[in-house]
Amino acid sequence: MTTPFSFPDWMPWWAQLLLLILAILLGGAFALMPFSVFGLKSRLDTIEARLDEIQGEIRSLSLRLPEPGRRGSYEDELPAPTPATPRATPTARPPIPPAAWTPDATPRRPIGTPPPRMEPRIDRGR
Repeated sequence: MTTPFSFPDWMPWWAQLLLLILAILLGGAFALMPFSVFGLKSRLDTIEARLDEIQGEIRSLSLRLPEPGRRGSYEDELPAPTPATPRATPTARPPIPPAAWTPDATPRRPIGTPPPRMEPRIDRGR
């Protein structure tokens, strides 16, 4: 059997056994460590206090509820029905007519052709 780690050849067998026992004890102590060492005890105390507050709020809310002696029917809680209104049928929209063509309108350029160069406008002083 091979071990995941190896000790040097000069170390005696009893020192190896002592280190192994110490490692097992340290690992066991770490696994059995109380919550207060990790800081969880204070968090658990805070959660417990908040849970007590929530339970107190639930108790106070339950005291405000009406007596369970009177049983109402489900129909009493429903809102009054509204009169049915006929639904308007959607009307078909007429198609959008094409724009009127005028001779002075600039023709469209084919896709892929660059736009024409515009001459810069020179503002001559007035």
